[in-house]
Order: sequence, then structure tokens, then C-alpha cells
Amino acid sequence: MKNSAQVLAHLVTQPQYKKLTQQRCIDTIKTLLPPHLQPMVQFAYIKHKVLYFVLNHPGAKQEFDIIIASIKTPLKLHPPKTCQDLPFEDIRAYVSHKPVTKNIDVKKETAPEYVERSAGTFDNPVTDTKLHNIIEKIRNSIHDKHH
Repeated sequence: MKNSAQVLAHLVTQPQYKKLTQQRCIDTIKTLLPPHLQPMVQFAYIKHKVLYFVLNHPGAKQEFDIIIASIKTPLKLHPPKTCQDLPFEDIRAYVSHKPVTKNIDVKKETAPEYVERSAGTFDNPVTDTKLHNIIEKIRNSIHDKHH
């Protein structure tokens, strides 16, 4: 009987999951990049036998161009197991100037709800009738919520 790892390994070799195999290879190559450069990679893809890395900062591209020669040669001589079936001959990078949109769950700002601690028993020494009525409405509202 096969275990889950064997079943997944078999499924990944199927032609309809070619993109999944490519993504595993790209993720493996991404781990070969320096740790400070990895978060700057927005995404990567293979097109016309070229592996493209899309970076989010021009400084990252400049550093990528400097270290890419030291990555290309070992990859051609000893490709990782996940990349042996993928035919890419070159690795390039460019900067995407498209702003990154984040899915932020925007919740409506509302007044916080809390349990009323006042019982509405306080004095109203205000002599102005308009203000006196407003304070009485507040007192009645508190009294209604409390009881």
C-alpha cells in the first residue's frame, strides 16, 4: 500500500500538474538565493527556456545581477532533483513597478460596545434648561440600559 508521499510524488509526475512541478523547482532555486534577497522576490516563472524572477526593488535586481553568475554555473552542472526535467537555459530578473495590493479585511470602525457600569443615579445641578434636558435624556438612556 502506498503512503501519501508516494501518491503525491506520482501525481506530480502527471502532465496536467506540470505547473506544480515548475513551481517546486522555482521554490528550490529561490532557496539558493541569499536569505536577505528571498523576500524581495515577488514571483518567478519560466518562459521560452528562461527562468524569470520578478523583484520588488531596484536594489534587489542590482544585487541579483551581481550574484547570478555564481548561481547559474552550479545549477547547470548539478541541477536539483526537482529541476532535472525542466529545460531552462538562462536566469534573468526584472523589477516590477506594479504596486503590490494586499487583501486587507477592512472592518467598519464602530464604537466599542461595553457593559454600562452606571445605574443612572447622579445629580443634575445644571440650571440651563437645554443642557438640563440633554443630561436627563442621557440619564434615562443609561437607566433603560441598566434595567
